Amino acid sequence: MSNWEEDFKFRDSGFGFFLKSLKNFWALLGQEKRVMIWVLFWLTVTQFLGISFPFLLKLIFDDLPQILKTKEISGHLIWLIVTMFVLRIGGIALHQFVKETLFIKSLVRLENSWPVQAQSKLLSLSFGYHERENTGKKISKIEKGVDRLVEISMNLSWGILPQLIYLLTNLCLMLIMDWRLGIIFLLPIGPVLWINKLFYERFSEGWELWEKKKEESSGYFTQSLLNIKTVQDYVQEEREKNRLAQVRESMTVLDTEINMKERYYFLAIRGTLNFFFLLTIAVGLFLVLKDETKIGTLVFIITTGNMTIENISELFNNYARMLRHLVSVNRMKEILDAEQTITNPEQPKIPEAVSPTLRFEGVEFHYPGKEQAVLQEFDLEIKPRQMVALVGRSGEGKSTVAKLLCRVYDVDAGKVTLSGIDIRDLDRSWYRRHFAIVQQDVDIFDTTLLENITYAYPESTPDQVEEALRAAHVQNMLAKKERFPEGLMTKVGERGIRLSGGERQRVGIARAYIALLNGAKFLVLDEATSSLDSETEVAIQAMLNTIRKRMDISIIAIAHRLSTIRKADMIYVVNEGRVAEAGNHERLLAQNGLYSRLVELQKLGELRR
Repeated sequence: MSNWEEDFKFRDSGFGFFLKSLKNFWALLGQEKRVMIWVLFWLTVTQFLGISFPFLLKLIFDDLPQILKTKEISGHLIWLIVTMFVLRIGGIALHQFVKETLFIKSLVRLENSWPVQAQSKLLSLSFGYHERENTGKKISKIEKGVDRLVEISMNLSWGILPQLIYLLTNLCLMLIMDWRLGIIFLLPIGPVLWINKLFYERFSEGWELWEKKKEESSGYFTQSLLNIKTVQDYVQEEREKNRLAQVRESMTVLDTEINMKERYYFLAIRGTLNFFFLLTIAVGLFLVLKDETKIGTLVFIITTGNMTIENISELFNNYARMLRHLVSVNRMKEILDAEQTITNPEQPKIPEAVSPTLRFEGVEFHYPGKEQAVLQEFDLEIKPRQMVALVGRSGEGKSTVAKLLCRVYDVDAGKVTLSGIDIRDLDRSWYRRHFAIVQQDVDIFDTTLLENITYAYPESTPDQVEEALRAAHVQNMLAKKERFPEGLMTKVGERGIRLSGGERQRVGIARAYIALLNGAKFLVLDEATSSLDSETEVAIQAMLNTIRKRMDISIIAIAHRLSTIRKADMIYVVNEGRVAEAGNHERLLAQNGLYSRLVELQKLGELRR
């Protein structure tokens, strides 16, 4: 559960939550804040011009008895009518071509920049954050948050702010014209605020629960499509459909209950406001008959009062809607405020020359939320031009070593150093550029083979691409014209769904080779040959031998296959988070220890990859 969810108090004041959420909204406006201030200024001007119409009407009706008596149209009356026309038409033009133009342009820019901000933030967060958070939920939070931000912006510009300015101006004028009628008109504000607070307390928990279920449903929907092959292979279509349907059904019940209860809320608001509006008119008529107030004042109240009542009703309607929408905004803001755990130091170091010696010195590491350390008192050294292999049973921390090397995570204790410098003191991007990584499950983008292979260096030359294709044994793939009709320009589908496991690994190897040609100093192979056929594996082994001779690089291999392990200069056997044995293949076999048993298991075909 997120911190925001833990801190959310459903019994807090709705207005307090509203103000806190508006602060988040204001922060999300970014560079558009100045434009929005201008929008607010012109909005205030247009609302003053709008209320000038009934005020001028009041002045006209105040003059009407005298005109009826003298049967003459005065210059003052003509001036009032002309002014009324000018202000009315001018206000409309100002609203359409100044205020609205500024607002719409700003909103369009914001609507397209918010997703970019969200993506930028998500890409900057550590791999650990993305391991914990469901992809579908993250996407739902961002999409819903952006949609709600747009709706809130429109509600503020076209709903709440105009209504509030109109209301305050109108009430001030009423109090000036006749304080008694103004006070009667103001009387329902107290009860309406109490009704609104009661409404928030009763429904805020339901809104939050609905948002959670919406994210849950998006998670189920996305995961069922991302894992479509497994769903269909195991005939689980009905299960996935039912799981999503159950969540959506609960959302339907919850939303229906909330909406039905809202009807009583709006009835109470509108009923209270209209009762006091009619009471104001009745008292106003009585005062006019007693000649204690002017007929123009009553005309002003009748003219503006009905609109004011509608404005107040719509104001609370928009306020309630915004409270619900702000839940989504806060959840999106939570992502944008997520802490970056893998950060650059204030003054990052970039060595002039890289002497690639990597060391783990007394390293201890826990995965977030886990008490048991994956690595403890872990020491390891990778010398220049050396091939190091990490072996051990599954779950002993071998892949964790690779993640710490590439600074996907930071250590909890001890340190990882490059040429004696703690890697946390180095420029993060500069450091990561020195690694070419091939994972067991290679990430493939929904684009062409060429773009996937040159992903790290799109500017790679044709000669570099050709060399990488040969090194990764990709030509055999491209020879299958029925599967790759457009050669390197063939699109491979989402997550490389059109590729086999071995083909994905070949693409990953070619991608890493491109990085090596462009200056990477460390090749990390995390079970990189596990899905390859024997012929291709032999070719990859030959490629490794070639690059070890040609390139000034070090290789870190996590593998179970003996063909990869035995050629390493140094083999580290990882057991219970520590280095249990270290040495080359022959030396470790001679020790007849853990490594020897692992090799025997593989020979018997019992070592699981």
